[in-house]
Amino acid sequence: MKLHTTLISGTLVTAVAAEERRPGNNSRLRYLKADSKSSKRAGKAGKSSYSYSNSYSSSYSMSYGPPPSPPGPVPPTVPPTTLPPTPNPVPKPASPTAPPTINPTTPPPTDQPTGSCCGTVRETILATVYNGGNDSIFNKQPAKDAIEWLEKDACTCGDFCPSLEQRYIQATLYFATKGDEWDNCSAPDDIKDNSKCNVQSSYGYSNGFHWLTCTTECEWGGNRCNKNGYINVTDIEDNGLNGKLPSEIGALPKLSALALEQNSLKGTIPSSYSDLTDLAVLDFDFNELTGSLFDMSAMSRLQQLDLNNNNLSGKIEGLGWEKTNLKFLDLSYNSFSGTIATEIGLLPELRSLQFQCNDFVPPLVWDKCPSKDLIADVEVCEDSNCDCTGIEPTECATKQDKRNEG
Repeated sequence: MKLHTTLISGTLVTAVAAEERRPGNNSRLRYLKADSKSSKRAGKAGKSSYSYSNSYSSSYSMSYGPPPSPPGPVPPTVPPTTLPPTPNPVPKPASPTAPPTINPTTPPPTDQPTGSCCGTVRETILATVYNGGNDSIFNKQPAKDAIEWLEKDACTCGDFCPSLEQRYIQATLYFATKGDEWDNCSAPDDIKDNSKCNVQSSYGYSNGFHWLTCTTECEWGGNRCNKNGYINVTDIEDNGLNGKLPSEIGALPKLSALALEQNSLKGTIPSSYSDLTDLAVLDFDFNELTGSLFDMSAMSRLQQLDLNNNNLSGKIEGLGWEKTNLKFLDLSYNSFSGTIATEIGLLPELRSLQFQCNDFVPPLVWDKCPSKDLIADVEVCEDSNCDCTGIEPTECATKQDKRNEG
């Protein structure tokens, strides 16, 4: 046992340190007892602290080395500095602002184009139908009305950009023949009308849609398209068409039947119809057409040419008949003159010919005669080497009588 004396906070304390080893524990337990005298000496500590301190220091240092320095005074605890609260920013007075501008009320948008051709209609038609012609084409009828309708059509319907060209061409036919006055299938007031109408049609749709609507032109009354969507039939019979044939029809590349019989068409047959190389049937009988025939040397598929009961005139030689595949030819009740072209007699498939009531002159001498049904004026037949049924001039009825008979 060892005695230790030390000065703690100005009080002399005698401590007894006991060493005890406990199994498995290397620590030392110290038991400190405060000397009962220490409390009595506490009051004198202030007076004798200096001398006692010196003697104590001397005796302590001899046994244990220099005593520890007495603890210095504990500095007062400084409370944490509290920052003054940050004052809330004083809001600046609001600057005067102008009253909000009220935009003018705009009506709801109309139907907008869904096709990509809305803004390029004129350029497309000039390039495809007129081979790059001048925009002044659209200053004349029927092109003027047709292009204005097409722009509305392309920017309203929007689904027919691939067929823009043939929709335009059909529109020229409509306006050129006063479509608004047709007996049936005229354009309705609403371009989106999809009701049906009826026309007389041998080759096309007799029960189709009204013309110039947002329906497919392939099913406008009297029309029909092939499997690729090209118009190959326009057949509107006895429907009050009144006007001139538009030249634009000649730009329909796959047209195989054009039949506008028993109407009131006037003017000439445009020479551009020579470009209808797929045409098999051309039927304009019982109209009021004038002028001469066009060249047919490029129309190798033509099988039926029916032009009776018009006011056509001129000679028919040298028009490329031998290049066609004609089986039926009717030029009766017109004013054709000259001789009947010998090349017509070379056509191997020809079965029916009617030339009566014209101004043809004999002779009719053909190397190959049709197997049947050759009719001509009597004087032509008298000089023919073919089996020909002659019609006397007195038997030539008027065109109106023939129309009534038909």
